[in-house]
Amino acid sequence: MPGVFIFIIILFVCQDDFIGLTNTISIFNDITTQDILLSIVVLLAGSLYYVFDIRDLLWNQYHKRVKDNIKEELLRPFMNEFDDNQQSIIKSGNKLMNIFYSFIDNDRSLSEKANRVRFNGLIWTSSVDATIIAAFGSFIFLIRFIVNKDGYAICMCIILVVLSLFCRYLVELTTRKHIALSNEQLDAIIQLHRSDLGEKIRVLI
Repeated sequence: MPGVFIFIIILFVCQDDFIGLTNTISIFNDITTQDILLSIVVLLAGSLYYVFDIRDLLWNQYHKRVKDNIKEELLRPFMNEFDDNQQSIIKSGNKLMNIFYSFIDNDRSLSEKANRVRFNGLIWTSSVDATIIAAFGSFIFLIRFIVNKDGYAICMCIILVVLSLFCRYLVELTTRKHIALSNEQLDAIIQLHRSDLGEKIRVLI
């Protein structure tokens, strides 16, 4: 719904006068029932994608690599203080991640680094979405080709397969980048907040 409001406001802002606004609105008279149904399908598909966490089918394995690296690096300076069982307890759940984010939120220098992490995260998750959606689209076009022997369908199927594979490669690259960026934050935390970090970790046992 916010997107609809933003679209309407932009539509108003982009016009020079009411005549221009009227002419623009008149374009919507050419919208067919098919166009409306297509829009509904797109909105419904997007909602289902979000509600059922379809992104997580691919993203979770990469996200886990990043989280495991953060937990490992936070605990590394203090590993000699804990046995294997205690280390497993400390690493379980989101306890170490909460400590990590508390330092990020309360240190301005780390917050500035976080902006780079967020930007990479945007590319990261977008690449995951594109991988999944392109793969699904290629499957739809493959079915269409099998049914109709449509040359356009097989071309689109191939294009989307290539796109999906390329985006999957981007997911791997951005995952590595995310780990590298988080390592910069971890180095700063260990260097500047080692004592405080140790205290926060010890109370987890």
